[in-house]
Amino acid sequence: MRRLLLLSGLILAGCSSPPSSPDNSKTISAVSSQPQDDLGREIKLSNTPQRVISLAPGVTETIFALGAGNKLIARDHSADFPPEAKKLPVVADFNGPFFEKVVAQRPDFLIQQGETYDAARVELWQRKCGTPVALLQPKSIKEVQNGIEKTASWLGVPEKAESIIQAFPAPAKPKSISVFFEIGRQPLWTMGSDTFIGDALTHLGYRNVANIRGYKAFSIESLAKANPDFYIVTSAKPDKAKTLRELRAIPALRNLKCIKQGKVVVLTADWILRPGPRLAQGLREIQRQIGK
Repeated sequence: MRRLLLLSGLILAGCSSPPSSPDNSKTISAVSSQPQDDLGREIKLSNTPQRVISLAPGVTETIFALGAGNKLIARDHSADFPPEAKKLPVVADFNGPFFEKVVAQRPDFLIQQGETYDAARVELWQRKCGTPVALLQPKSIKEVQNGIEKTASWLGVPEKAESIIQAFPAPAKPKSISVFFEIGRQPLWTMGSDTFIGDALTHLGYRNVANIRGYKAFSIESLAKANPDFYIVTSAKPDKAKTLRELRAIPALRNLKCIKQGKVVVLTADWILRPGPRLAQGLREIQRQIGK
């Protein structure tokens, strides 16, 4: 069930402002100087937001990493890191905001994140809330990093983004190592290079054997023909020995050379499935386990 929810989040991921205190009255002098969101929409902020709602766990993690967690007043249902995030009220799920609950929080800015949301849906949310809504739609590691920079700029802390971005490993030269990344097992699902997870493999220099676009089912026959060098799995509680037993119990998978040889990478799911600061940790963990 958790994996289905993670996959759903991957495929999808009047409000009045309160009086400002002297410290909160910082004005954004030029709307045009603020970065557009990933749909190319202008984000019209007249003041630095002070009551922010995050509609995605990657955004929540980014805001806390930027040292702006004190601006967050609510979150989506799956945002559970850092621990402080779990104390915030839940006002959204992967389908979007619960409008009555959002309005009750009196936000002055909402940030959503997801690879398939479109402008019409985001504009609808904005009209219903009467406050700016920005969408981050990363489909590559560079776009994840750009999203961190945009969030920092919108929240008035642009100088805080650099150290987070520097934690990401640099792009690597292509290697002669092929990999398969399991998103779902029964049925088997994976992703193409036009997703941020697929681009992560390219970023590390590995070749994704799934020549597809987006997140799709992938046949066992195609996987057997590709016969990857490594098989990557995510788990809430990584346990390589258990994962190997499970994979070797599936007749269609047990004969893959990577499964036979134990070349299985088991990652903490949230490190790699959430396009936020901990993605850097996930990339480095893939490198560590593959060893090249």
